[in-house]
Amino acid sequence: MLGALWSLLSGCKPSAGVAATPFNPDAAGCYQRLGKVNPAFQQGYRDLAALLAQPAPLVSLLPGVVAAHERVLQAGRAAPASSRLPEEDVYVCCLRDTLEGRVAREVKATVDGDAGTGDRRARLEALLAALHGLPWSGPKWTEQERPAIEKHVRDALAALP
Repeated sequence: MLGALWSLLSGCKPSAGVAATPFNPDAAGCYQRLGKVNPAFQQGYRDLAALLAQPAPLVSLLPGVVAAHERVLQAGRAAPASSRLPEEDVYVCCLRDTLEGRVAREVKATVDGDAGTGDRRARLEALLAALHGLPWSGPKWTEQERPAIEKHVRDALAALP
């Protein structure tokens, strides 16, 4: 039951021996290692996946995601390590993969929705601005992860009439 709930929350499907099937196949190892990191990071990921699974527009959820992420980082850094894994990196990898999956689903729902082109464009532009405004830093986020996530929105905007 918990595996099915995770699938629903994170947009991922359970698979034998793996916490979840990632949105991006390159993140598979992160989900495999998530069960080995300290409980603060495990619970933090579950909480954030649940937050990202809420039916509200992602733009309205992102401030809560940022605040919850900061709390998870503080708790995870304060907790004793459970393994020799780079625990924070594993948690962040799963979180960013789940965020990308949520963005992709929201973009698809917006594009496939009944709203007019102007409204769809406005929603996608608001989402793009919110994603670009996330306060996360580091070369991996700014040069690889954020651009990959934003690409879902940019491609949809380019395809609008």
